[in-house]
Amino acid sequence: MQVPGATGLWLPLGELTPVAAFRNGQNLVLVAAGRHVLDTAGLAGIGPFTSVSSHMLPDVTVITIGLSDERNPVLRPVGAGWTVSVASDVKPQDDMLLGQDGNALTFMPPVEEGQPQVVALDDPDSGRRLLLGMTRSGRIQKTMRRLGTGFAVRSSLIGVVVAADSDTIELRQTGGKLVLDTSGPNSFPLLASNRLQPYGSSLSGVSLSTGTPEELREALRRSEVSAALASSGDRFNARMRVAQAAARAGNGPLLSEVMQVALQDWPEGIEKPQARRLQQISAVLNDRPGSSSLAEDGGSTPEDQLWRGMMRMLLPAASRTGQAVSGSAENDRLHTADLIATGLPVLQAYAAPLRDRLLPPAAQWVARYGSDGATKILDQLPDAPQVALARALLAARRDAPEAEAKLSTLAHDPSPLVWPVAREASLRLALERKTLPSQAVADQMDGILPALRVAGREKPGRLLQVEALMQAGNLGAAASAVQEWSHLYPDDASEIQPQKTDIIHRMAQSASSGARQNMDEVAFLKDALTQAPDDIARRDILDGLARRYEALGLPDQERETLRSLLASESGSEAMNVRIRLAGLELDMGDLKAARQDLAVFAEGSSDAALALPGGNSHQTVEVALLRARIALADHRSDEAAGELATVRDPRAWDLRAQMAEKAGEWSRAVQALLPMLDGLPAGGEDTKALLSAEQQALVLRIGGDASRAQDQQTLNNLQARFAPLMKSTPSEGIFRLLTGGHEQASSPVSAGG
Repeated sequence: MQVPGATGLWLPLGELTPVAAFRNGQNLVLVAAGRHVLDTAGLAGIGPFTSVSSHMLPDVTVITIGLSDERNPVLRPVGAGWTVSVASDVKPQDDMLLGQDGNALTFMPPVEEGQPQVVALDDPDSGRRLLLGMTRSGRIQKTMRRLGTGFAVRSSLIGVVVAADSDTIELRQTGGKLVLDTSGPNSFPLLASNRLQPYGSSLSGVSLSTGTPEELREALRRSEVSAALASSGDRFNARMRVAQAAARAGNGPLLSEVMQVALQDWPEGIEKPQARRLQQISAVLNDRPGSSSLAEDGGSTPEDQLWRGMMRMLLPAASRTGQAVSGSAENDRLHTADLIATGLPVLQAYAAPLRDRLLPPAAQWVARYGSDGATKILDQLPDAPQVALARALLAARRDAPEAEAKLSTLAHDPSPLVWPVAREASLRLALERKTLPSQAVADQMDGILPALRVAGREKPGRLLQVEALMQAGNLGAAASAVQEWSHLYPDDASEIQPQKTDIIHRMAQSASSGARQNMDEVAFLKDALTQAPDDIARRDILDGLARRYEALGLPDQERETLRSLLASESGSEAMNVRIRLAGLELDMGDLKAARQDLAVFAEGSSDAALALPGGNSHQTVEVALLRARIALADHRSDEAAGELATVRDPRAWDLRAQMAEKAGEWSRAVQALLPMLDGLPAGGEDTKALLSAEQQALVLRIGGDASRAQDQQTLNNLQARFAPLMKSTPSEGIFRLLTGGHEQASSPVSAGG
């Protein structure tokens, strides 16, 4: 359809169809997996698209689109097809994640959706063989184009495009990523002898080699003197030498200060590879992420991948838009661990101060999140407390039998970077295996939080403490821990949000037992109410507040909260809130308001038919009981009896008995209470069952009413059934007085009245 001013086309290529697309002069060539019949006759001349044609091959469909300008279109999967757009506000495709696997090059789509596919075609212009990796996301920019022996990686709009001259070069798909490698008897490594420069900016020129402490200090001193005396033309390079010496010495604050001054004086220096690498080192040593682009800087050498992984450790997944392996945080951590593991052996060549700063977080990340292949690197590292700690963490992650013993030993290590982490992992293991009470885990975690702050594990430690408190049912303490997190880490509220939501949801189920705890929880819920992210969270907060006001005996606040909750609810849940509200107002003596809340059940609502005496739903029973209580409060016993006539509920039987006892109709009271005995133990001489205080009171109440009614048969039944159960209880004497004990009285004993 001709649309004036159109800036895009939509091509119906089916769902989850991967494509590869690249510019070929003034044409866009799009190759889609599968055979697709397209009607392209009316697409020519729409906006910047001068012509559109398609050609079906055995396994793919090739679509050629002529373009009238130099703008690169953006391709996006939309519905059951793809859009090709040149609109200025359309966000470009994110870059491929590029890496090295042995001698091969790897291309990982930034979004994991479906499996990539590979096809080989002949380039009509050059005659070279084109290896196309068709994906659903990811592009190769012009700056990433590389020329190697027998092949060239071209820029693309989506997917991977490789022009190959050698038949030994192949592009294959494995594990959701594309791999460019050589095969056959004459195969050769693509990166051998530096024939292929690494992807991205090769961050070379920074020497981090080892040296004695005296040599490192002297190198730093000399570089500082040299920088102070340097001419204006050499000042930036002199400062870079100071930064390099500071990096080797593991002096993060000095490194950060030098880099800041150097780049303020000459901002163009940021383009130098050594400056980018030193920025990465500064960010890691000072635990400051900085620019997210630093996380993807570097080439595909092991050292480049190490620093890329170390930078990714600092960034939350949400900050790496377009760089994460997929939408899964677990996959993102796994990819980061694989990058670190690739370059972990490089650390052994670094100066000792820098190595000692980097090894603990790097080895621990690999142990906590690495794949089986990545974690094997831990066995190749020299024995040291930090390496032993990483191995113990790996054993705990795999739930190995020896994990607890390893962690227990390391928990007594003198290093402040080892024992707190080992103790945290030991407590986490105890919580998972339930070898220690949850509250004890939380208490012990509270004691080591200062040490975990030194070891850089305070945040995970606090999350573990909250989890332990929740498992212990100590919601008040868990809420306080969440509030403390918000004060300490205001920018990281999202990390604690799942726990906070769970606490609020559980608080909505019931109130706590202690008044002080309920007051603390009220403060937490009122604070959470101002930050409620959605209506569901708001309803849970209001519900929890109402239950705590009820437990604290604050009916006015409870009624106000229930009114707010009623405004947020609908359907059956709103009816339940009305029932709670009516019951509260009845207890407050506001009968008029209670009647108004119940009036909705007789106005044709979905529950109106059920909210009548004799119904069988939960709401039916509750409404009938409330109406009966309101009638009794108005001294309308007949109306109350009518409401309760066909309701089978212990509370209804109790109300009927109360009305009968008030009227002095003892036989009717006995008949109302007898159904409540069905839930009590059957009795018998050899029974081992026990009656609770409430059950004993019920038996005595029935006995008293039967005695007043001179109902000897009921008294005999009570004596036969409950005499063994009443033995050695506080109620035994009164029970014998009512029922006559083992000696049958000639006339019934009247108790009271």
